[in-house]
Formats: sequence, C-alpha cells, structure tokens
Amino acid sequence: MPVDSALAPAGPAGPSPTTVPPFDQVSVAIAPGDDLVVRMPGILLVVRVEATPAPPATGPALGGWGAAPAQTPTAAPVGDSTVGELVALCRRVSAAGSRAPGRRLHDELRSWLPTVSRLPSFALAAATEEGLAVALAGEGVAEVPDLGLRLTPGDGERLEDGTCFLDRLVDWPPAALRLTAGAKIDTAPHPLADLEAGVVPGAAAVLSPAATPAPTPVPDAPSPTTLVRLPSPSALLPPPPATPPVPDLPGHDHPHAAHDHPHPPVPASPPVPVAEAAPPPPPAPVELPAPALSASLLAPPDDEAPREPLPVVVSEQPPAALAEQEPEDTRPRVKGFLCSRGHLNDPRVLFCNLCGIRMAERTGVFIEGVRPPLGLLVFDDGATVSLDMDYLLGREPETDGRVTSGQLRPLLVVDQTGGVSRHHAEIRLEGWDVTLVDAGSANGTLVAPPGAPAWQSLVPHQPVRLVPGTAVRMGGRQFAFESPHGAT
Repeated sequence: MPVDSALAPAGPAGPSPTTVPPFDQVSVAIAPGDDLVVRMPGILLVVRVEATPAPPATGPALGGWGAAPAQTPTAAPVGDSTVGELVALCRRVSAAGSRAPGRRLHDELRSWLPTVSRLPSFALAAATEEGLAVALAGEGVAEVPDLGLRLTPGDGERLEDGTCFLDRLVDWPPAALRLTAGAKIDTAPHPLADLEAGVVPGAAAVLSPAATPAPTPVPDAPSPTTLVRLPSPSALLPPPPATPPVPDLPGHDHPHAAHDHPHPPVPASPPVPVAEAAPPPPPAPVELPAPALSASLLAPPDDEAPREPLPVVVSEQPPAALAEQEPEDTRPRVKGFLCSRGHLNDPRVLFCNLCGIRMAERTGVFIEGVRPPLGLLVFDDGATVSLDMDYLLGREPETDGRVTSGQLRPLLVVDQTGGVSRHHAEIRLEGWDVTLVDAGSANGTLVAPPGAPAWQSLVPHQPVRLVPGTAVRMGGRQFAFESPHGAT
C-alpha cells in the first residue's frame, strides 16, 4: 500500500506531524441521500446502491377509509450481492479486535478484488497506527474541502475490468474528511447528527477532525526571590560586660557620698611624673626535639620483649555468596524475522504484522526470540482470548491432570444446550501455527475454513491447522480464529 501525505498540510520543511486520534471517538455526520453509509469499529464505508422503480402499490380496500389515492411509484434500492460481500468483509476485519485494522483491510481487499466481476463505487477509510488507510473505487471520492485536498480513483490504478481503484496510506487531516460514492450532495449534514455505529442511507459521510484539548492553566509559579528583613548588626553582638562597682576608699569621693555620708574635702596631691617603660625583649627561640615517629613505628621499643610470629593457617576460603539469579524465562522461543523496529514475525510473511514494513534482508534479521501471541479466539458472545499458550476447552477443563500440572491452560465454555463435553477440544501452538484437536468429545467439533460451503467434522485426536477466519463450532457455541501471523 503506498504511503502518501496528500491529505496532510505541507509546511516549508514537508508535511507537518499530525496526531492520530482514536478513530471510534471521532464523530461522523451523514448527508441525506440514497447510498449506504456503514460505520463499525475502526472502519467507515460509503458505497453506491443502485435504485430501480418499484411497481405501484396495490392493496385491499379497507371499509370506512374510502378510495385509496393513486400512488406514484418511487425508486427503491436493489439488493446487490457485491455490496453485501464488501460490507461482510469489513465486518470480518473489524471483528478481529484490532483498533487499527487499516493494513489488514488493505490485504483483504486486494484478495477480494479479483473475485468480483462488477465492482461497486465506494469510498472507505480505516484507522492505522500512523493515520488512515483510504480505498476508493469507481466514483468514490475522499476530500478535505477546507484545505482543498481531494483524492479520486483516477489517482490510483486501473483494474482488469476497467474500474479505477486507489488504496493509499495518508496522514489524519486536521480538518473534516468527506467520503462520497459519487452521489450528489443536496443537503448539508445536520450539525447534531452523529453516527456512532450501524448502517444508514446517506449521500456522504463527514469524519470530523480530532478535537484539540484545551491547554491546562498553569498556576503562577512562586517567585524565586523572597524578601526577608534581617536584624541590624548591633543586635547580633553580645551585650558588653557589666562594670564592677568601685569600693569606697578613704580620701576618694564616691558619686553618692555627698548625699549619704558627707566627708571633709581632702587637698589634691601634686601629680607624680611617670617614666616611659622600655619595651620587653623578644623571647628566645625554643629548639624542639626531632620527631621520633620513624623509630616508634618501624621498630619495637627497647624495653619490649620480642614476640613470637603469628601461626599461618592454611585452609580453603569459603565460597563467595552467589548473586541472586534472575528467574529463567520459560516462554516458548521460535525462529523468525525481526524487523527494523524490533517486531518478531513469522518467516513465511512478507510484511511485518505490526508496522507493515516489508521483510527483506536489509529490513529484517532472522533470529530466535520469545514467541508473541499467535492470534485471538473471538466467541459468539463477543469474548476474546489471546493465544499465548496451549488451551483445553470444555465444560470442566480444570479437572484434567494436564491443567493442574500447568501443561495446559483451562478455557471454560458454557453451553446452555449441554452439547460441550467436560474436556472437549485442545488449542495447541506449534511454532508459528495454531492447531485444533478434538479431545474425543461426545458431540464432536465442527470447523469451517474461510469460503467453505459447509461444516466439516474433525477426526478425534487428529490436529488440524487453523487459518485466519476459520469458524469452529462446539455444541451450541461458536468462535472464530483471527491472527495476523502464519501463512494462509
């Protein structure tokens, strides 16, 4: 499938990256018309339905109602088996459970086209991991009116019957995508109409763009600088020491003596001259003894008696503590091609089942690795089971000794008709293949490969390889096997 960015706006440096929204959460509006619009998980289809004039309606006269007025025959849609096959193909791919079935739908369409003698006009969009897979045939058109982008089958190839066909991978457009099968659009879609799932008549389907989430308000960040008032430097200094009181001496006036004890005045003596003192001489340098560190460390003291040498003990050292080993990976390992993006694939496939890259010598490496799940069992009640190990199916599978020992995983199948045995059938994984074995059930196990006209009964204890799309019947219950792995 070619990859194109025709539906993505181009900037100076190429197509701008677009986010891929969940396909089933995007609204789809329907323009009134006579064509058929089909929406299912991961797929949106608009297909042309031929109309033919219907014969005039005639009916018995009803008493009391009077004469019925003449009715003008109107055009009614004609049931087309090819349209039904196309819708059934889309349903089968959607039921496989993948949220991005675009690439698998491309492969199914390529296998279906050679079997159709007259291809109807249709426009189809399916989700992929990177964007959308678009398929157009006949007069089908995919366009983004707000951006002036348009794709038609004439941009693709011409099939053997002369019908133009286009299939292409495109980016998810940032504006509304409109799909039509060639019908004229007379009325715009109602703004409140939203087709979540189902089949309705319509001339066009408008796939809304992904809603851009509103930015979350960011609270104001606190300022990196905080104003702090520091105390003055004088407040950090210790208080000055208190001055001791001066004792009262005879012949000296106390500051408070005049008030408490009056004394007669004493004549002041003349000042005595004081000679200037000579500076003290500098201290003589003291000679320190030499350090005796080397003598005290390398030789024993003279007054200590010599000691006997320590005995030498020869023995094996205890083994070092073994590091805690990680538990061994017991999952089955298989040989396959590892694509450039790290996905392990069945060596029989040509494309990676996850990213779609072609498996060649330069894009794939043949290695041995842990086997991925090989597919799904899709039951008639909508339940799905991933196949990552062997299973035992039945009414009481937990009573089997291989289940209690861990060799098989139990899969309980509840049947109201009582047609499922206690140990009915086994699912075995052998390399990249999935096989089904009837465990000797009372009512047998029936299978129907894709395209088979009738059910086939399994021989007990004889394994049969399942291919994607195979239906299995056990009593009153039924399930289908779906898988992107393995050769068909």
